Amino acid sequence: MVKLNWLVYRKHIVKLLPLLGVTDPQAVWQQAKAKYKSEMKRLPDYGKYDVLKLNLAHAVMLGAIYESCAAKPTVNQLAKFYRDMVLAPKLVRAAFAKKDMVSAKAMAMQRRQGEKSQKAQHPYTWQYKMTNEGNRRFTLQFTRCGICDYLTDRGLRHIVPAMCAMDYAFGEAGNHLFLRKETLATGGSMCDCTYIGKDVATAAEREESRQDCLAEARRGGMH
Repeated sequence: MVKLNWLVYRKHIVKLLPLLGVTDPQAVWQQAKAKYKSEMKRLPDYGKYDVLKLNLAHAVMLGAIYESCAAKPTVNQLAKFYRDMVLAPKLVRAAFAKKDMVSAKAMAMQRRQGEKSQKAQHPYTWQYKMTNEGNRRFTLQFTRCGICDYLTDRGLRHIVPAMCAMDYAFGEAGNHLFLRKETLATGGSMCDCTYIGKDVATAAEREESRQDCLAEARRGGMH
């Protein structure tokens, strides 16, 4: 999946690069591809306790694209580019529309994965635990984020919010509402990610999600 990731998004990346102010998408694509391959070879392999492996590949990809742009795009531009790129493939949109993040099976999987992540040792991994589980809702408290740690080490911490914003987009495309009060990328003690089934979400929770998204965008330098 990690190796196929770049190929799946290739044509969409080239098509969307003008959103970043790129005038020669093919040239930037070639530069970014070389950076991506170099970085993926440099990174150590994940161990059996590491989770969310594909997310790191996305961070490497977006970092490579950003570094390949002669005129660096704003975080706002990067967030729109990343959102449109990720949701461009029809299969991806269909998968999110079908996936039930708050089913009993999905919550059990998240609980197990969170417990497993506590033993993860990769330098760019995720560690989290599940809380507030019940009534088609739960919260994941992330104390480590591979995306944030990786891009920070690359000197690109300021672009992390462009990737964080996708959590709200995934909720819009899927069957759940997403809420978050703080992120590691913007100085928080954790990333407190709450998922609520749209079928049980109240009007107040929907407004809370909207306000969380706006507040997070402001903290991350977006508007």
